[in-house]
Amino acid sequence: MKQLIVFDLDGTLAESKRPIRDSMGEALADLLNVAQVAVISGGDWPQFEKQVAQRLPARADASKLWLMPTTGTKLYRYDGGWRRIYAELFDDKQRRAILEAFDAALAATGFTPTEIWGERIEDRGSQITFSALGQEAPLDAKEKWDPDFAKRKIIRSDLAGRLPGLSINMGGALRPSTSPRASIKPMVLKN
Repeated sequence: MKQLIVFDLDGTLAESKRPIRDSMGEALADLLNVAQVAVISGGDWPQFEKQVAQRLPARADASKLWLMPTTGTKLYRYDGGWRRIYAELFDDKQRRAILEAFDAALAATGFTPTEIWGERIEDRGSQITFSALGQEAPLDAKEKWDPDFAKRKIIRSDLAGRLPGLSINMGGALRPSTSPRASIKPMVLKN
């Protein structure tokens, strides 16, 4: 029997930025009866709270659930209430350097959309996420902006040169047409 089952959130357990369905909450509760469960995604804790934590049925053994926002740079566990176990946060100097690098990379690459829906840069403390069309962009606009990842690859390459030592990832790697965003977080090196 498996002891730990790990899921991505958006596009796996729930639609992007949507709460899990009641049936998924029930399925997770059943799974928590027999194994530890981890959920990881790029969203921050408030998104996890709305999408997963508040949607579990009362019978779910939340103490066996590991919620890992910002692509695992934060960890939340349940012990009578949800509490943060760790967070690998950027300091002010790192944050400024990242924001300046985004401005410079977008100017250098010329990939500035004409229409934007909401904020383009979201500081999640341990991850800074760039959404080319904005956080509230409609799905059809996202699908048309960079369907083959070509723009994102150029922006990522430029950012990598400006931000050595940081991990720069493109969101939506399994579903490139649905998630035109990139995220930057501390690089984790393991032996």
